[in-house]
Amino acid sequence: MLVLNLGSTGLKAASFSSAAYSAGEGAAPCEIERIAIEADHYDTRALDATAERQLAEAVDRLPSLGATPTTVAHRIVHGGDHAGAAELGGEVLEELRALSALAPLHQPPALALVRAASQRWPQARQVGVFDTSWHQSLSGNRRVLPIPYSLYLRGVKRYGFHGLAFQSAMRQLASLAPALARGRVVLAHLGGGSSLAAVLDGRCIHTTMGMTPLDGIPMATRPGALDPGVLLYLQRALGMGAEDIDQLLWHESGLKGLSGETGDMRKLLTSGSDGAKRAIEVYVSAVAQGIAAMAASMRGIDGLAFSGGIGAHAAEIRLRVAGELAWLGVAMDARANAQAAREISAPGAPVRTFALAVDEEFEIALAAAALPR
Repeated sequence: MLVLNLGSTGLKAASFSSAAYSAGEGAAPCEIERIAIEADHYDTRALDATAERQLAEAVDRLPSLGATPTTVAHRIVHGGDHAGAAELGGEVLEELRALSALAPLHQPPALALVRAASQRWPQARQVGVFDTSWHQSLSGNRRVLPIPYSLYLRGVKRYGFHGLAFQSAMRQLASLAPALARGRVVLAHLGGGSSLAAVLDGRCIHTTMGMTPLDGIPMATRPGALDPGVLLYLQRALGMGAEDIDQLLWHESGLKGLSGETGDMRKLLTSGSDGAKRAIEVYVSAVAQGIAAMAASMRGIDGLAFSGGIGAHAAEIRLRVAGELAWLGVAMDARANAQAAREISAPGAPVRTFALAVDEEFEIALAAAALPR
């Protein structure tokens, strides 16, 4: 099995042994090798050429692909109401294409990669695994948005994203702290895209992203929650058209817009400029407020787990977020946090805190392997 995990900052690819998961139900896929191909942006005018180039590089750098894969499993950010993995045939692909407007940064490049893989390996099974599936446990009232209910019936609702990362974090928590994983846990996936999830007894009951991956807390280039009146003002008073607003929301906002420099947290932490300080302060505050809101949805919090490029690797951001949540019982062991230990709670802290490196590729492989033929 070849797993292709296309994100907003590049492609991760991994190959897994089919023998390990075909032997019996519940057996885990066995990883052979993996690579990462970074990309600053995707040229929307040349998606097919970019996908073919990325796939060719993956084949060159994964020796195991000397053999034709029997299954190619793709991460698809927006899966609508799909509750699990799906074979990527005509009807499903049409449905996913129709969702492209809700995830324009992710969906079109991912579907271009599906086309490229189908052309390279026409006999291989193409499977989609969706970031939205994990949030199917949200109750109806957590899915509705505060607009006319008739629009909910037409698909205008909260879907939630980052499901594969959240699922990986919960799998690790269930191993590290089984009792905690059955309690009230807030997951903070912080990276180029950032979102939070409230997990009660192992099931997601709330999340910060809504109908699209623009919502929630600020991100590298996306604003997160934003007064909708701002968009009307941009259109009516400043004369901005839909394409200009689209560019602003997906590519020019968030940390990049706040700092005037970059959306890369690593660079902001070393910059020292007023813009960088402003972006970090706004981000930390929004993350802390979001965690408190997720805790409120469960009437308390027992555990907090950071993940993602920022959450797993930026010790300073974790420490600053914890400082804003001391009233909630979050306290870190400064040494464990600096050393990136998996559990970083201060001794005796009411809330146990973790920093976890999630494995989305394994989650994709597991879901694809479980899909009946």
